Amino acid sequence: MSNAANNGYERSDVNRLLKALRHEEADRVPHLEFWVTSSTVYEYVLEKKLDYEIVDAARGGQSITPEDHVDFAARLGMDAVVCNFNWRPNNVMTLASDGTEHYTGGSFKPGMAYADLEPPTPIDDQLRYLERYLKAAQGSGVGVFANFTSFFDSAMLAVGVADSFLMFYEDRPFLEGLMDVLLAHQEKVMQTVCDEFAEELAFVLVNDDIGHNAGLMIHPDMFLEIFPHRMKRLIAPAKARSKLVAYHTDGKMDKIFPILDGIGFDICHPIEPESNDIIAVKEKWGKRFALVGNIPTVLLAYGPVEEIEERVRLYCEKLGPGGGYVLGSSTSIMEGIPPANFVAMTQAVHKYGRYGSLGKDT
Repeated sequence: MSNAANNGYERSDVNRLLKALRHEEADRVPHLEFWVTSSTVYEYVLEKKLDYEIVDAARGGQSITPEDHVDFAARLGMDAVVCNFNWRPNNVMTLASDGTEHYTGGSFKPGMAYADLEPPTPIDDQLRYLERYLKAAQGSGVGVFANFTSFFDSAMLAVGVADSFLMFYEDRPFLEGLMDVLLAHQEKVMQTVCDEFAEELAFVLVNDDIGHNAGLMIHPDMFLEIFPHRMKRLIAPAKARSKLVAYHTDGKMDKIFPILDGIGFDICHPIEPESNDIIAVKEKWGKRFALVGNIPTVLLAYGPVEEIEERVRLYCEKLGPGGGYVLGSSTSIMEGIPPANFVAMTQAVHKYGRYGSLGKDT
């Protein structure tokens, strides 16, 4: 597909995104995907075969080269791209029959030394990658935001999710010690990134699942003892630079929003449709948080284009007024989502998301 048309509202514009995140109306509702891991989708949009492997960001890799990523966004009129700063050690990945890898457990167990964790990518290497993103984005209208894995779900994944649920009660000091090791490193990365590049970043994202379809993963009292004071430490460098800070978690959000509010987050993603009514969420929390996402990936994978367009139209009409909403998927764009369906979603924002005629094709 060719680059977005010459109409201003169709081109990428990070300032459009920033206005929405600050609860202001721009020319149209922005659209943004935090993660795309489908080589099929990338190749469809870029109109070329990629000569490298797309690595799932959950495994600590970069999904695509910065140059291709910015080109991908510009062709769609998407307003920003992500640079990942990940440390998720000791995840056990198993190869499925279709050639994809999936998380099946963690290898870090009580009795092992924290020093024996799989090491993170050197900070300097990560900074040089961010520099490539910023250079590629210059003059394109595409913004760059930095995504940091955190300490809560990274510790659970390192140990093994099932084992960690028991460990919260049977060996909590070990689990919290592991969280502190992960936090100490990511604090250092966050501080370094903000010291060198805060002015050039659109916003900062923390990726750390804490919820499921019924609410928090662990008892709220225990969670409040473990989580908020550590998370405030992690995002302090970004807050000190007055950066907007986003939080990604799956799950039902009604008990999670007050905690994120107390910590100081500004943006929430993806407001899973299986667990939340995003229109009701915006009515209750829309003055406090900007919301990103919620278009069901099941709909993108299996729905007809007409139904995808209608969902986008409805969201532009109901969630667009006053800013505070950025359209995107409910998880990420992975293999199995037809590229034409994904592109139909992005083009529908240009069609129905124009302020002054939200929800109308004019």
